[in-house]
Amino acid sequence: MKTKLIEFKNKDKNILRGIVVLPKKINQGVIMIGGFEGNATTEKKYKVLSDELYKFNIASFRIDYTGCGLSDGDFSKITIKKVTQDLLMTYRLFKNEFGINNISVAGHSMGCCAIANLEKNNIFKKMILLAPALNQKKLLRYWYVKNSMKYLNSKIKITWKNYKKYLNEKEFQKFCLKKDRMTDKNYVSDIYYLENKSQDYLAIMDAKNIFIINGNDDDVVPIESLENKKKIDVIVKNGDHDLERPDMVNQWKNKAIKFLIG
Repeated sequence: MKTKLIEFKNKDKNILRGIVVLPKKINQGVIMIGGFEGNATTEKKYKVLSDELYKFNIASFRIDYTGCGLSDGDFSKITIKKVTQDLLMTYRLFKNEFGINNISVAGHSMGCCAIANLEKNNIFKKMILLAPALNQKKLLRYWYVKNSMKYLNSKIKITWKNYKKYLNEKEFQKFCLKKDRMTDKNYVSDIYYLENKSQDYLAIMDAKNIFIINGNDDDVVPIESLENKKKIDVIVKNGDHDLERPDMVNQWKNKAIKFLIG
């Protein structure tokens, strides 16, 4: 199995890095991109998928976007627009440097929004969306209420069905303007929230060349956030948001590969 660490500069001159796996005879390629703070280069589900695709002579490119994993850049200024630009540059490099014309893409969570932005370009043969966080407008409010309630009243369990009951829109709008918030890994400015507080990327669900995978126990991006369960191709039993545990991967991996090679 021929594996390469690839480095290239993005639009902002940051060095992006990814892992390319090349079969001897390549019939198509798949780009893999992570979600919010996700590292596609090292995520187990993508490593497993990449290894399986190799058996079918499918090359893969696991890319870390700006500020994540192996790639350089300031994550605090991340936006879906920037992730989209990184994904587009990855596509162009994969196609031009390795001569691969049929390229598909797999994205997780927020990464699916970048795929949605490029759907109209018709550059991807097929698109796999894992736990897609497409409904950003509502998800940002859901996450805000869920996190706030931990401090206001931890006895109240926030769900997709009840979060609107506890939403203070005025306080949410103030929250979106905060410039000093912090996750477990990074600082996050207001740019991402201002970009997406009124935005959704659900239109991609009408595309014919997509394959959607969700976990029925995902409380980060609940299935209901997609607003049309009929569009979901695989609902993973006991599946969480990461969809990475072996018993979860085994429920969607072969079906996703069949979709890609079909």
